[in-house]
This record gives sequence, C-alpha cells and structure tokens, in this order.
Amino acid sequence: MKRIALLTAGLMAFSTAAMAQPRIVVRAPEVNVQWNRERYEGYDHSHWRHDFKGRWQPLAQGYSSRTDRQFINVGGPGRFRKLRIEGVRGEPVILKIAIEFGDKTTQAIEYRGVLPRGTGEVIDLNGDTRRINRIIVYTDRNSRGAYSIYGA
Repeated sequence: MKRIALLTAGLMAFSTAAMAQPRIVVRAPEVNVQWNRERYEGYDHSHWRHDFKGRWQPLAQGYSSRTDRQFINVGGPGRFRKLRIEGVRGEPVILKIAIEFGDKTTQAIEYRGVLPRGTGEVIDLNGDTRRINRIIVYTDRNSRGAYSIYGA
C-alpha cells in the first residue's frame, strides 16, 4: 500500500514539474524552398523520357563516388530548368548536391539516398531556366558506384 502511495506521489510530482516548465517556441526562419524533386525507378518507363525526349544534355557521365565530393564544371551558354541524376553502376550513396549558378547564387539539395543502377531523381531548379557554373556532388566514399547528371 505504501508503494502505491509513493508511486502516485512521484507521478504527481513529475507531471507537475513537467507542466511547470516554460514552453519555448522557436520559429525557424522562413525557408523558401525553390526546388522539388521526383524519383523514378526506371528512366525508360518514366514520364520524364516522354516529356523531355531529346532535351536531356549530358553534363557529367560516369562520375565515381569513391571520393567525398566531385566538382563538375558545366559553364558554357546553356541554361537549364531541370537536372537529372541517375545511377549508372553499382549503388552510389549521394549525400548532397550543391549547384552554383551563373549569378553566383547557390542551391543545396540534401539528398541522402542510394541510387541503384537505373534509378534516378529529377530536380526542378525553381521552375526557371538558369545558367549553371558548376555542380558539387557530395558522396559517401565507402559506397561503390557511378552516376551521371543530365540537364534540360
């Protein structure tokens, strides 16, 4: 009986202490997410093949994921609205993709995903055509595989 009274008193004290703590609300700064992405399992069977047929330009082909990051210089007069990253060999682990545009602004996409061969992701660059200076792809160096990047 004493145990029940002791447990009840302890629970009451704990709940009172929990309620007495001030409620802190932290508001994150307003983030304007300017991109969206869509994963596909097989490019040949996705709507991206039909919607953008003949418009995908190769920007990087067969880049290995054996280092922590790869710098892909794009440059040139080309302007792109979408990027497509696709697993080519093995299963590279992509952690993050950073895109540096012609006006020196950057866009970082936290990816943290595995790209088995034939799967990929289409990334919308704010729905606007933009000139790309370079793309930096951060990968897990312990993953084995290769990927390619295309622009449209």
